[in-house]
Amino acid sequence: MRLRPVAAAASVAPVLLRPRHPVAVAAVTAHAVYLRTDDPACPAVCLSTPRAVRVPCALVLGTDAPPPELRIGDTGSLGGGELTVGGTAYRPARWWRPARPRASGRLPITYLPPLDPATATAVSRLAAALAAGTSLAGPVAELLGRGPGLTPLGDDVLAGALVTLLATGSPAGPTLAAEVMREAFRRTAFVSAALLWHAARGECVPQLAALLTGAPGAAEALLRVGHTSGAGLAHGVRAVSTISGEVTA
Repeated sequence: MRLRPVAAAASVAPVLLRPRHPVAVAAVTAHAVYLRTDDPACPAVCLSTPRAVRVPCALVLGTDAPPPELRIGDTGSLGGGELTVGGTAYRPARWWRPARPRASGRLPITYLPPLDPATATAVSRLAAALAAGTSLAGPVAELLGRGPGLTPLGDDVLAGALVTLLATGSPAGPTLAAEVMREAFRRTAFVSAALLWHAARGECVPQLAALLTGAPGAAEALLRVGHTSGAGLAHGVRAVSTISGEVTA
């Protein structure tokens, strides 16, 4: 069996260092493979190349390593300090800590691509419910799973809102996190629900963290993430601006 080193997210440690248990491929993209762990300590592990967006559950391959050739439904094992799948064992050579930003200052977003009318209405309802402190069940249900793709647009909006509220210490953050996680694995695709699990902990991709910490050019970099993911995350940031008190449009 081949052995390849990876840079492992610290969030994966609870499932990577436990006794060996089975995992299954849940999704495959050009630069990443997502595996279902069926473990509440970390629902998914992403085996990715350096070209992929660095999600908070990633095991990142070296620059000379091609993406593994796997299909949905392929199985492997995780534990004992390594991921084994497709005839290769992936073992951490180093660890990295997923971004869990703390917002500082006012964070201008000068431009966002428009949302479709139905999604825009759902986002407005979420913002209104958060501001009024009323039930989030309806607005969250409207957004979960809304849109196509590995991470639907509505889920990305929720992730952006979650990370922003938690980054600013808003008491609305834990409330939204609880409602999202109550429904996520039932209402949307597994990979997206697993990434929402990280957002509910305040963990996010580096591009969103850069925006929330005021890095120059961060808004433009975030909008380049994925087909609609970056825009969805940014719309989530804007949606909670009045609650967090940190973001200006």
